[in-house]
Amino acid sequence: MSGDPTKANLWADADVYVSFDLSAPMPADANTPFGPQWNLVGLLDGDEGFPEGREEDTDDKYAWGGVLVRTSRSHFKLTKSFTALEDNGTVRQLVWPGSTATKIKVPRPEKVLVGFETRDGEKVRRLITSQYAECNLDGDHGENETDLESATIIATIFPTSSGDLFDRQETPTLETLTVTPATLSVEVGEIGAIVATATYSDDSTADVTGAVSWSSSDPTKATVTAGFVTGAAAGTTNVTASYNGQTDTAAVTVTA
Repeated sequence: MSGDPTKANLWADADVYVSFDLSAPMPADANTPFGPQWNLVGLLDGDEGFPEGREEDTDDKYAWGGVLVRTSRSHFKLTKSFTALEDNGTVRQLVWPGSTATKIKVPRPEKVLVGFETRDGEKVRRLITSQYAECNLDGDHGENETDLESATIIATIFPTSSGDLFDRQETPTLETLTVTPATLSVEVGEIGAIVATATYSDDSTADVTGAVSWSSSDPTKATVTAGFVTGAAAGTTNVTASYNGQTDTAAVTVTA
């Protein structure tokens, strides 16, 4: 099987953050919490997820003979939905914008910032509106004795003048693993060192020598522990480092 399973995501948890202050600062990165200007929507219906809808008008242009030569596109619209399971102030303000704690008014959608966050273990991905969204109740909102009270909110995403819809934030993912040196020579009974370096999607690097899994193709020639290679007998072997689906190998020569 080809491909990289570490790039396959199964989002186990998610949150939606809303700010009614359009000047609220965006978190610096995916590891930075949302600030006090952002409100947590609360429990979400995981079965519903974050459905996304795209609408666009297209107009096909044909030459004589019925040959398609161009398609023009306009009026792009993006919506993203979530289902809230809590009855809290944030949800009420999204369902009944303009209302108060004591009065429910005819809803008039207001401009808000919305942040969609999904998590898979330590992996985090965020989509935060670049400009703003308008939220509306999608379908019915009611209560009964058999189902949890819920409200499905549909957010219409408005782009910036340059067409930006979301700012994306992600925790860096491992791209490559490199061991250095690529070739190592040690004498019998001598100890040499190999370093494993991880390179991530944001071009950052980290020394992960102590965290990788090490192995020697021929332990009778040399053994390896935490990057330290010990010569056992004259000959050659390959030392391999494995880390989060990535591997790299160094050639080791042991001399008498």
